[in-house]
Amino acid sequence: MEQATRTDIETGIQPFQFTGSGGEYFKIWIVNLILGILTLGIYSAWAKVRTNRYFYGNTQVDNTGFEYHANPLAILKGRLIAVALLLIYVLADQLFPSVSAVLALSLLLATPWIIWKSMQFNARMTSFRNVRFGFYGSLQDAYRYLLFIPTIPLLTALLAGIVMWFVTGSPEPGSYVMLAVVAFLVTWLMVPFLQQAITAYYIGSHRYGQGLLQADLSIKRYYLIYLYMMGWSILMFIGIGLVAGVGMMFTGLGMAAMAPAADGGELAQINLAPMLSVIVLIYIVMMIAGIWVKAYLKAKIRNHVFNNIKLDHVMQLQSSIATGRLFGFYLVNMLLMICTLGLAWPWIKVRSARLMADTTQAHLAGSLDEYVSLQQRGQSAIGDEVGEAFDVDANLDLAF
Repeated sequence: MEQATRTDIETGIQPFQFTGSGGEYFKIWIVNLILGILTLGIYSAWAKVRTNRYFYGNTQVDNTGFEYHANPLAILKGRLIAVALLLIYVLADQLFPSVSAVLALSLLLATPWIIWKSMQFNARMTSFRNVRFGFYGSLQDAYRYLLFIPTIPLLTALLAGIVMWFVTGSPEPGSYVMLAVVAFLVTWLMVPFLQQAITAYYIGSHRYGQGLLQADLSIKRYYLIYLYMMGWSILMFIGIGLVAGVGMMFTGLGMAAMAPAADGGELAQINLAPMLSVIVLIYIVMMIAGIWVKAYLKAKIRNHVFNNIKLDHVMQLQSSIATGRLFGFYLVNMLLMICTLGLAWPWIKVRSARLMADTTQAHLAGSLDEYVSLQQRGQSAIGDEVGEAFDVDANLDLAF
């Protein structure tokens, strides 16, 4: 009877849930902050592990949380190497600008490797029900999606510019400007394709024990999401223009700017208070519009990605986050940060984890207990920490 009950629990729909609280995490966060300052940043490695263990452990499915296994000493070693590289780059930039350019190019060429190592490390350090995750994506694909394909338009424009210079001797500057504009537009049009390709590579390269994760993502869906986003952005831009026009008319700024003084001499003095009010209003409206665009892209893309993530034929994920809900969530977070001068950050982080968990479900067609971990080599934390020091982020914003 017990076994039958367990089978019922392990099949069907299992919602994710986050069981942490803002008050609990605030204690962790404030201790991490104080000790990080007192130890000149050395404690940050332990702070990272404590934070990840708290959020992983409180993200649960069927009352079982995820686990984070990273060793703080390994992270500290990687972080020290990363900081040393960062200091070398800063000093070279100040003393030897030409050398710093070479270092910057080297960093650009190393970025796919750093992200690749970070993905390996983060996957290896995560487990669920004592089964480790793993990342087996090839370094060749990392360079293809993260460096080679994104730079094709720029390299093509650069090559065309060189050919033009050799052929014509001194081409018109407008030709170079046109090449740069075309390269920018082509790169911009490639964004949905690259996002789909990188996300599919990231998910499809993960394993849960011996199980294979996969995501059948649609390029067409990505382009439709961005197309709708552009349409809404144009409408909001028109709306902002109308708000600005109405504001100018309401305050009389348009008439005042052109009205001559009573003596027929210089133009009349303009009261700047209404003008500043209109400018502030336009800025607020633009900021809110930007937040809505961010919420729209996040919700639509996350839903599409999660609704297509499968673990063999055993599990199918589902995401049901709504744009309006996420938009309101972002607005409240912004107000909390402003009103508390940043002290609300722990509560915001917990609220975010709870929202992502509450809108995620796992549809199970079998038991996850059948999976066992593959034998994996220990992964170095160096790639992860080098990426963090140089602001190279391997997070695709797909976490629960």
